[in-house]
Amino acid sequence: MERMKNNQPVSSFIHVDSGASAPEKIGDIMHMHATGVPLWILFNSVGMDFNKDCITLENKEKLCSEGNKKLIFFVNGKENNEFGNYVFNDLDKILISYGDESEEEIKNQLNSITDFAELH
Repeated sequence: MERMKNNQPVSSFIHVDSGASAPEKIGDIMHMHATGVPLWILFNSVGMDFNKDCITLENKEKLCSEGNKKLIFFVNGKENNEFGNYVFNDLDKILISYGDESEEEIKNQLNSITDFAELH
């Protein structure tokens, strides 16, 4: 999101919405400008990587599944094992969670995903 705010390059296929008006926040909506776009393209376009094992941040810090900490990927409320290979569909609700959250905390995260995309 910082890349867009600073007019740095992002993917022409998919990007995070930066023109949101309240109550939306930057990052609530992703826009696709092509079909068949896997999630790794979005991450790659902002200098990151995302796969079943780790998210690698732009600063090269890795958040990996190990010990009690897990990287979990959800699409429309269901755990999904495609991670970076997932190909978006219109109005998908995506959650990427990392840490040692309880099932209740994950449920709260899933319930916090908005329906703002329906307005676009």
